[in-house]
Amino acid sequence: MSILSRYLRTLALCAAVAVITQIIWGGSYYVHGVISLAYGFIGASSRQLIEFLRPAWPQKLKYAVTTIAAISLGTLHAWWWVSGYGDFPAIDFLIVAMIITTLIYQFNLNRDQSYQLETKHQEAKLQQAQQQKTLMQSQLKVLQSQIEPHFLFNTLANLKMLIRHDPQKAELLLDNFSDLLRFSLKKSRSDQVSLKDELNSLECYLAIQKIRLGERLQYKVELTDEVNLGAAVPPLLVQPLVENAIFHGIEPAAKGGLVSLKVKREGIQWVIEVEDNGVGLEASNEKSNSGKHNGIALNNLHSTLKCIS
Repeated sequence: MSILSRYLRTLALCAAVAVITQIIWGGSYYVHGVISLAYGFIGASSRQLIEFLRPAWPQKLKYAVTTIAAISLGTLHAWWWVSGYGDFPAIDFLIVAMIITTLIYQFNLNRDQSYQLETKHQEAKLQQAQQQKTLMQSQLKVLQSQIEPHFLFNTLANLKMLIRHDPQKAELLLDNFSDLLRFSLKKSRSDQVSLKDELNSLECYLAIQKIRLGERLQYKVELTDEVNLGAAVPPLLVQPLVENAIFHGIEPAAKGGLVSLKVKREGIQWVIEVEDNGVGLEASNEKSNSGKHNGIALNNLHSTLKCIS
């Protein structure tokens, strides 16, 4: 609470108390108001001074010192206003002092309790947000590990075969495979990568598949002018889509086909389109009953997008 807000509330409280004391004892509201305000502002100022000079004091001690200061200094002020330090109805003003200090004490107590509850609530929300972030990071790492292994094993098998029959292609495959691993290691250390790195990683993946499938695989990547290559995207955002297009569309086709990737921006949204002119998903499923690529990649991609949304 700001100092101005605290004093405005004290002003309102003291004005209300002055109405009560005027009804009980009579006399000028002006005098009652001045006396009441003195009690209230002495108490509020004492509390403010203690918070500044002794912030580590226990709350009960702060309230005790504030109460003593308000009653003693406020009563001295009232004594001067009533009689100029002459005859003084001490009991009456002691009652007034107790009423005002009790109200101020209760007000400050409620304020401190509300502040503590709000602080604990904010800390709990922050802790919950941190836990959710940690969970999301773990989920993303798990999803990545589910997408990558089968491709790695297939690539190693192809590399072994090419070393025996076509060392030049084996060397090219190994170069692309090394680059792909480098990009993958970079991705594993971050929840987001640049679109440029994601597309470079995809180029390595497509080059490996091109070596494996030869002329049966053609591909093209198209970016519109408004695409920002430095934009941050989730890792492995595009590869599962391209991988599905190759497995379900190109591989089952006798003549192979073309995989097209288009990245564009519509308003504030990224639009990523992957198309192929292969046999199609239904025909692919009819030809393969192995259960391989049974939707895991797309399910993981959906889960990834859900985690970051």
